[in-house]
Amino acid sequence: MTGDRARSVTIYGLAAALLLAGLLWFVRAAPETGEDPAVTAGRETVERLLPDLSLQSEAETMVLAAGVRTERSTSVRGGSYALAMLCVGDGQVRVRLSTQGVDSGRAVRCGQGEPQPVELTVGLADEFYMAVSAETDGPAVFRWRVVRTRAY
Repeated sequence: MTGDRARSVTIYGLAAALLLAGLLWFVRAAPETGEDPAVTAGRETVERLLPDLSLQSEAETMVLAAGVRTERSTSVRGGSYALAMLCVGDGQVRVRLSTQGVDSGRAVRCGQGEPQPVELTVGLADEFYMAVSAETDGPAVFRWRVVRTRAY
C-alpha cells in the first residue's frame, strides 16, 4: 500500500503544481484594464479647456476610434445657441448639424497640448442634432457643449 500511496501523493502534487501554474498564467495573461494614458490626458485637457457651465443645455466628452461615426440629439427650446467643440488627437473630427440633405459638415482640427475650441452660433427650433465622424489615425477625445445665447 505504501507504493500506491506514494504514487497518489505524486499525482496529486503534480496536479496541484499544474493548477497553480495555470492560475499564474491566467492572471499574468489578463489584459490591462483602464484607459490608455493618452486618452486619459486628452479627456482631462478637453474638460479643462471646455468646462461644464451651469446654464448649458447639453455637453459631452466622447472618445472616438479612427473612422467611427456617431450621432447625438437633445431637445431644446427654440432660439439661438452657441456650440463649442474641441478635439485632442491626430487628424480631425467632422461635425454635421443637419438631419437632411448632403452636408459635408464642419471640420474640427484635433490638436495636442492646448487645442483651440471651435465655436458656432446656430438657430434651433426644438431639437439639437449632431453627427460626428472621426477622420483620425488613432483615438481622439472630442468634447462639445451647447449653451443658449441671448441674441442671434
